[in-house]
Amino acid sequence: MDIAELAPGTGDAFAARTGFDPRELDGPYPYFLIRPRRIQAWREANELPGRDLMRNSRWLA
Repeated sequence: MDIAELAPGTGDAFAARTGFDPRELDGPYPYFLIRPRRIQAWREANELPGRDLMRNSRWLA
């Protein structure tokens, strides 16, 4: 997404969190908005059933 499309405060939050402010660069810097639709977690094969934590962008736990 373009920097003009960022929600107010997002650029400031990014700079504070990372210590890097791409708005100060001369060239363009790509921003990516990631919205997970599915999140799974497991350590071993026996944990595969019930591993979904998020489905259709909704938390299950």
